[in-house]
Amino acid sequence: MKPKIGLIVFAEGRQREDVYQARKPAADRETAKLISALSGDALVVPARPLEVRAKEDLLAALESLESQGVDSILLSVPTFVQAALAAKGVRLATRPCMLLGNNAPDTYSQVGFFAAAGAIEQAGLPYRRITGDIAEKSVLDEILLYSRAVAADRAISGKTYGMIGGRSLGISTGTTDPALWLRLFGIDIEHLDQLTLVQEAEKIPDEDVKHHTEWIKRHYGEVRFQEGRFEEAHLDRMVRSYLAVRELIKRYSLDFVGIKCQPELSNGFVLQCLTVQLLNDRYDADGPKVSVPCSCEADCDGALTMELLKQLSDGKPTALQDIFSVGEDKLVLANCGSSASYFAALSDDQDKNLKEVYLIPHGFGAAGGAATQFPFAPGVYTYARLVRTPEGYRMLYFLGNVEKTEREDLKKYVWYRPTAVIRNSVNAKLFSQTFACNHLHCTSGDFTRELSEYCKLKGISSIRLDEGTK
Repeated sequence: MKPKIGLIVFAEGRQREDVYQARKPAADRETAKLISALSGDALVVPARPLEVRAKEDLLAALESLESQGVDSILLSVPTFVQAALAAKGVRLATRPCMLLGNNAPDTYSQVGFFAAAGAIEQAGLPYRRITGDIAEKSVLDEILLYSRAVAADRAISGKTYGMIGGRSLGISTGTTDPALWLRLFGIDIEHLDQLTLVQEAEKIPDEDVKHHTEWIKRHYGEVRFQEGRFEEAHLDRMVRSYLAVRELIKRYSLDFVGIKCQPELSNGFVLQCLTVQLLNDRYDADGPKVSVPCSCEADCDGALTMELLKQLSDGKPTALQDIFSVGEDKLVLANCGSSASYFAALSDDQDKNLKEVYLIPHGFGAAGGAATQFPFAPGVYTYARLVRTPEGYRMLYFLGNVEKTEREDLKKYVWYRPTAVIRNSVNAKLFSQTFACNHLHCTSGDFTRELSEYCKLKGISSIRLDEGTK
């Protein structure tokens, strides 16, 4: 999932061929350096023609990049160029643009860069300006971060969210405005009643259910049945629920989903924890698959945050967690019953993850069923949540260090919940004063810079909650 960057190189535009030829070697050198530096972490798509000196060149270059489906366009100014032509490129481009200048003294790039930047800005055109030696990591990172943010935004645009059920347990922050989503993110919402899930579950062939239940019994660490709370019949309905949602995703071309569950399904059919776990994982009994972000309690903005984390992390599983407690020295997160098994061991090997997961009787839900219990594996995680304010969306995020927790330690919190204990990773006062939701979301690894860049791109305000921590 490397960002796909279209490259246009502006050249000396004066009619005197001797000036163009004199400056071409230095410009070509900088262009070669640029392509070489980017090629390891991005797909560089040279425009046709790559070198632009006149309007006709620019129009042809933009058309070629459009046909190749690039995410963003890098307008390189390796020497003095016609500023108006660069501004025209930003105006006519159908992709977000970066303007790049170098600081090599023999190129005249700086004067061309600032002339072009001024032309773009006085016209009020959106773009990202970057200048410096591409051999410097900070310059390369700036290009890649912006490109990844644009690629994530383009990947999200056009997707469909499947909302199975409506607002759960009066959690208003789990709702959203469909028109706002379409305008800001390009996402449509398909609303399905939970009855659809139940009806579809009843149609699943018995042999498919058996295939998955046997796989679960072979690979999960434990399956602890308890009379009345979690029996074979409950596991059957949980598997049917997962396979039903998988079918609905295919039928309605859904890209990420949320399931209300409480109280109708949790009290009247079966708890949906296994469905949430398996959708968010990258495997099931049928083999490897793409993770489908799925939020509990039909949390729309939660599912959107998970989808964004998935795109920024190259498709990693994501999770929804409840905020159990916020303290000066630790933050405890414990989803009410489900998280992707990936977080049990952080492995690409399903067996390593699943052997750490126990299916145990859930602590609530009159219909019965199991929770997917495990302590989160230690490591570095990116935590984030999109929240709505009267002024628009805000991103709350931080980098968390999850500590090793033994299974028996979960009894200190809630025994049946998948739980993460995070040490010294947030400013507790800032968190308590600003966090505006009971759900938080994560993926493994550090993607905080990508989140920050995405927010700048979308005009979303952000607060980093680990500021002021050690």
